[in-house]
Amino acid sequence: NIFHTKMLLKEFDLKHYMFHTKPEDLTETERQEITAALWKEMREIYYGRNISAV
Repeated sequence: NIFHTKMLLKEFDLKHYMFHTKPEDLTETERQEITAALWKEMREIYYGRNISAV
């Protein structure tokens, strides 16, 4: 049997999701926007559906 486990991170470090850019080089607003987009993408993958923007 193959078990599929869904896991959703409660906290994550933005630097692990950035390529060729350091979070310190971004403004606070840019970091917040990227974090929000990443969190939305994680929830969409976890729940298996698109989550509409509010």
